[in-house]
Amino acid sequence: MPLEPASDTPAAPASVPPATLRAGLAGVSPAVALPAPATDAPAAALRRYAPGDVLAGRYRLTELIGEGSMGAIWKARNVALNLDVALKLIRRDCAVPEAASRLLKEAQATARVSHRAAVRVFDLSFTEEGEPFVVMELLQGRSLAQVLAESGAMSPISAVQLLLPVIGALSAAHGAGVVHRDVKPANIVLVRDGRRMVPKLIDFGIAFTATRAVDGGQKEALVGSPAYMAPEQVRGGQESDARSDVWSVCVVLYELVTGRRPFGGPGSISIVHDVLRVDPPRPEVFEAHPRLWEIVERGLAKSPDGRFPAMAALGRALAQWAIAAGVAHDVTGASLVDYWLPSS
Repeated sequence: MPLEPASDTPAAPASVPPATLRAGLAGVSPAVALPAPATDAPAAALRRYAPGDVLAGRYRLTELIGEGSMGAIWKARNVALNLDVALKLIRRDCAVPEAASRLLKEAQATARVSHRAAVRVFDLSFTEEGEPFVVMELLQGRSLAQVLAESGAMSPISAVQLLLPVIGALSAAHGAGVVHRDVKPANIVLVRDGRRMVPKLIDFGIAFTATRAVDGGQKEALVGSPAYMAPEQVRGGQESDARSDVWSVCVVLYELVTGRRPFGGPGSISIVHDVLRVDPPRPEVFEAHPRLWEIVERGLAKSPDGRFPAMAALGRALAQWAIAAGVAHDVTGASLVDYWLPSS
């Protein structure tokens, strides 16, 4: 089902070939994690692998598709299965026990999430030197951040149709004891599955698994993206839970509908101030959709206790709103009634 632009501005042509997505790279927006230029000598010096290298006897590296402060994502070929995959490896300068532990925990967190709208982990393996790497599905598409930058805001109905599968993936993650903690447009990838579009949630690099953080704890300041972080994440002294992801999803929904984030400013300090102390303004577009605004406003309550208690509750509220507006399916073609209101 195509997305409806909020205005007469045309969406990006479907014929544009999708870029190879940089799925799952913590610290790098998949939308902009382009291969480093050949002249980037300092970055190249930190790479321990090159195209053609074979890891674990079966993964042949073909292309470096992204790298960040701790890791790199390679496109690789499983020579045994003739299957293209994405490998996440640790950078040479980050080859310390803490980095390996974080990568292992990220893989475990991602693997616990079984949902069509979440990136899949296929394997956790080790190089000949004993260093871990994660094998993930290779995504072909564009990030939601790219779509926003190119096409601007979309209609409220299109925004809800697009986000409901992501909300379903987050609900599945929460059911498995995993809190994402970094939901944002750059971490939602839109891929084609036949004639349907499937949003994919990526990058569980700073997720919480049960009661332990993948990044090792909460002492690290502003772990995540401040513009999408809940107040309790910004403060850092209160453990995040599913309601923190509820907040982030509602920030993304607000941005999809309006073209701007509810909390903004010239820098992180201004953003943090607004997140903690300023109520989100009610844009004019919500005047025609008062119930949708009530849902967004509740999701952006400063106190976690004021928000939806679970991601599934947010999904049901949005599905009910969409059904009342005459919508029967989400962007993947899934029935809203069957998925969100099976007993109705």
